[in-house]
Amino acid sequence: MIKLNEHNIESFIRENRDKFGVYRPRRKHRQKFYFKLETRIKHYYNIVPYLLKVAVITLIIFSASVLVWNNYIRKDRHDITLENKIGLVISKMTGQ
Repeated sequence: MIKLNEHNIESFIRENRDKFGVYRPRRKHRQKFYFKLETRIKHYYNIVPYLLKVAVITLIIFSASVLVWNNYIRKDRHDITLENKIGLVISKMTGQ
């Protein structure tokens, strides 16, 4: 029995190089190979549509929470804002 090692395999390939490209597989060999390959490989799902749905829902919830906080929960919502103060100063300066 021949012991196989890296040197023996390389020398065998070099000596028989012309025999390696000649063999043609049988008909439907490729289809059988692909079928077996598909059954062994796990199928991965595309999660991009799910991520987009999550992003849209997150934006909706965030916007709704900001609106609720601003209109109902914020303690100083009835106080005068900087924008209102500037408007009052401008209206006093123009005499309206």
